[in-house]
Amino acid sequence: MSATEIIVILFGLYVGYWVVSKLLTGGPAAPAQTDSASAPQPEASKDPLNAPQAWHEILKVAPDATVDEIRQSYRTLMHQYHPDKVASLGEELKALAERKSKEINSAYAYAMQLHGVTA
Repeated sequence: MSATEIIVILFGLYVGYWVVSKLLTGGPAAPAQTDSASAPQPEASKDPLNAPQAWHEILKVAPDATVDEIRQSYRTLMHQYHPDKVASLGEELKALAERKSKEINSAYAYAMQLHGVTA
C-alpha cells in the first residue's frame, strides 16, 4: 500500500468521522438575534469549507510561482485527488474527490490564463 493510499484512507476516515459527529450532535445551535437591524453574515463566512480560496492556495504554490511550478503542483494534486483513485472507497469520497478535482482544474486554468499560457 503506497503512502498516497494511506493518506487518502486516513483523510476519508477523518471526513467520515467529522460528518457523523455533525449529524449526531446536530452541529452548534444558532444564536438568537436580538437586534433586528444587524445584517446576517453571508453563508461563505459561516462555513469555512465553502470559503473561496485564491488559485495559488488551491494549487499550493506561491502567488509568484512559475508556470513549471504550477504545472508540477497541478500534476501532483490531480494524482492525489483524481476521482478514479478513490472510486472503490465509496460514493462520499468519490464526490469529495470530484469536487476537489474541479476546484484544482479551475485554479489551474485561471493560473495559466494569468501567465498567458494556453492550458
